[in-house]
Amino acid sequence: MRLVPISAAIAVTLLVSLPARPVAAQAGSPAPAAGKESPGDSAAALASIPVEAGEGRAVATTLADQLVKSFVFREQAEGYAAMLRKNAGAGRYDSGARGDVAKLMSEDLQAVHKDGHLRVLMARGDGPRARGGSAGGPPQGFPPLIQAAKTIAPGIGYIRFTAFFGSDEEVAGVRKWLAENKDAKTLIFDLRNHHGGGLDEQDAIFSYLYADKTPLVRMALAKSVFEERGSPIQSGPTLQFAPEGDKMVATHVAIPGEDTALRKATVYVLTSNRSASAAEHFALALKSTGRATLIGEATAGANHFGGPSRLNANFAVWMPVGRTYDIKTGKDWEGAGIAPDVAVDPKDALVVALEKAGVARDEAVKLDAAEVPAEPIHSDKVRAR
Repeated sequence: MRLVPISAAIAVTLLVSLPARPVAAQAGSPAPAAGKESPGDSAAALASIPVEAGEGRAVATTLADQLVKSFVFREQAEGYAAMLRKNAGAGRYDSGARGDVAKLMSEDLQAVHKDGHLRVLMARGDGPRARGGSAGGPPQGFPPLIQAAKTIAPGIGYIRFTAFFGSDEEVAGVRKWLAENKDAKTLIFDLRNHHGGGLDEQDAIFSYLYADKTPLVRMALAKSVFEERGSPIQSGPTLQFAPEGDKMVATHVAIPGEDTALRKATVYVLTSNRSASAAEHFALALKSTGRATLIGEATAGANHFGGPSRLNANFAVWMPVGRTYDIKTGKDWEGAGIAPDVAVDPKDALVVALEKAGVARDEAVKLDAAEVPAEPIHSDKVRAR
């Protein structure tokens, strides 16, 4: 089962446009197929072109209509729409480079109500994409999807992700690491600079960690959106949508696979305020079921799933249409993030996890020093909050 890409510009450190086959994202509509870009088609070149006469206010008006129609919460959508129509009428979006206008609209939306995914993007080619995102692989310059996968110390498996793209290579890499560490007493999942993504890698991991079919989290979107556009998340064995009142709701479940020692392994998940979207889904699923201990700081708080939607030939929006939430409490993590079980500076999270797994502190410090994340593991400014 796949989620349709989550898009998020690398610059804001949340989610990158993630198609890898029709996936949707912590999730949305499929992005176009990858193709070579000419220099004139680069995001920077497109963003530098001035808006045409009337274009900015037309885009704002179209966006207001789409928000009211599709955004995950109607009352919040009305607030966004009222602001956009007022600003459009006052000429706020009538001039400037397209990239600057998109940024201005995004900032105005966040000023009304913060949302970890909602933003205005540049559209190009035959569909909206976020800064180099392509179907079939990461954006240009993106770190490896699996930054490290090893037995970091005797009996301790360690894996560090950048995102869950659902690519054949990444899923195979996850399965290979799980098989190589199937007798491990401890597994450490490092999500401290995880941008988000889909469910394929999660499902592969959960199949090793649970002995019984286990409900993890719930996901819901408006029935009207589902009926008009279909689900941004493709159904599969671990996720099936069904009507509940005016919503379509699915419970994401873990389905057991091979019976190995990992069903009894101790699990640690390392988090930071840059752990976003599908990383938060993964963390909450394990925390809520009591299957893992979260170590670090509260996550980014980017909950609402959806996908990109075109506004005109030059602009698109990443539209949140649904939410993922805790089965027990009914609460999601939008804005607040998911709190760790063990609160520590995220820079020290791996050392703490290794110590808890029985590694002497001096050795844990040495092992940690050899693991250098490809991106920062903390941000002083979190977009979703």
